[in-house]
Amino acid sequence: MLFETHAWVTLDNAVAIYNVYSDVLVATIPVGIAPAFPKRTPDGTKVLVPNFGSNTVSVICTAGNLVLATIPVGLAPTSVAIDPTSTTAYVTNSGSGTVSVISIPTHTVVSTITVGTGPTDVTIARDGSRVYVSNSDSNTVSVINPVTNTVIATIPVGTSPNGLAVSLDNTRLFVVNSGSNNVSVINTATNALISLIPVGSNPQKIAANPVNPVFMYVSNFGSNSVSVISTTGLNVITTVPVGINPLGLDVTGDGTQLWVANEGDSSISIINTLTNTIAAALPTSFPPRGVTVGRVGSALSPSDPIDLTDPYQLEEITESVCIIVEKVYASCLQRECFPAFIVTLPTGGVPPFTFVSMTFSTGVIVPGSVVITPIPARPNFSRVQFTIQIPYTLVLRDATGVLFTLTGNLPDINKDIVMYFPPTRPEFDFNLRVETRTEVLTSPVLTSTTIQIAIGSFVITKVTGQVQLLVPAFGFCPEPPLCEEFPDIPENPCINFFDTTLTPFPSDFFPPQLDSCQ
Repeated sequence: MLFETHAWVTLDNAVAIYNVYSDVLVATIPVGIAPAFPKRTPDGTKVLVPNFGSNTVSVICTAGNLVLATIPVGLAPTSVAIDPTSTTAYVTNSGSGTVSVISIPTHTVVSTITVGTGPTDVTIARDGSRVYVSNSDSNTVSVINPVTNTVIATIPVGTSPNGLAVSLDNTRLFVVNSGSNNVSVINTATNALISLIPVGSNPQKIAANPVNPVFMYVSNFGSNSVSVISTTGLNVITTVPVGINPLGLDVTGDGTQLWVANEGDSSISIINTLTNTIAAALPTSFPPRGVTVGRVGSALSPSDPIDLTDPYQLEEITESVCIIVEKVYASCLQRECFPAFIVTLPTGGVPPFTFVSMTFSTGVIVPGSVVITPIPARPNFSRVQFTIQIPYTLVLRDATGVLFTLTGNLPDINKDIVMYFPPTRPEFDFNLRVETRTEVLTSPVLTSTTIQIAIGSFVITKVTGQVQLLVPAFGFCPEPPLCEEFPDIPENPCINFFDTTLTPFPSDFFPPQLDSCQ
């Protein structure tokens, strides 16, 4: 599948990880005491788990299925919301009446915001402009400005507000009122109540369908059901029976599955959102509380990624293509420095010489220098020894203006490092590759016979192997445009200069003029 592949379900002091499309248990990771409602980062690289009984948040690496960090927060944390950039998380501390603001890259709390009493759930506007917190004991929702980390409004809602969700167009906030058995619909522009939608008994959490903006789903703890809400009609269009006492729920990125954690009978209900029927039911080892579903890892392309949750982009994908490529299995970055590299000046020139430039070619591994030795105590890791040579071209000018070009290699760089080699059949051919970027660090020092230069080089070592990958494709490339002939340069350069199509008047002739306040 092209969409997300894992579901993270909080159990008793652990998180169970399931493959979404095979329903297979992938791993179980110990976390803190009584983990509540987890949240995956939008880039798919981490899952943050609030540990209600430990007053901490566990940060799980989705690629390695391990806990990267444990962050102390306020009392009895319950829920997490993460901004669209995957850099900031907001955690509700139900026992402290606060929200902890976490820097995800540094795994530290950078701010603490006082909100209402008993904050239970938190969500973020789709554009990241507002953070909403439901205060269960205050019957309100706090609106936070994420730039200043201050509460800028307080919205009265129903009794014991709990789950929160923002519509895909950012115009409406849906608030689940556990004590009122209904959902408040709030206008996000005015913070005014638009409507109340009756749902089941003791409703808990709400989830939006990320593909179809018409549907939202509410877990009814006391009714053992899920209410399917129409965001256009603002009514319940159907009710789906699930397990006993459903709590957390989440929708897959393709919008086809709804995962529901049933605390009362230790099970997970998987609903087909196209038919609103139960597609599967999974038993769990302990009563589940929360669930977050999503893709593992970051987007396909770091430059212009395909948004796998965008149905308009997915419509353009016409086939899956098997391609043969060289895959990077391991890489590491090192630096090399030559503080006093000396080159002898040419004998045919007239001193004094002046430095013009020094350029470098990419480094190469010296043939026959590679020695790979497996490390017995570390399976799939090897000691890798090899030598790198980096060619250079040095250009000097003598006193008469004549240019001299000198070529050669920097001193040999001898590497002795540890690299990961994935387990595979003996016949699989791994390649060792290097990439370098080398530059002059300071102004060269010239004597009567030599030039001394400080040089630094970045060296990336990679373990690669040729594999077959299945990738989404947009069909074959379009027919290319006709080739452009290189124009003949007229003998009179003024011919081109006076041709306004070839030489337009420069757009930066005048300084820019500001026509509005900044």
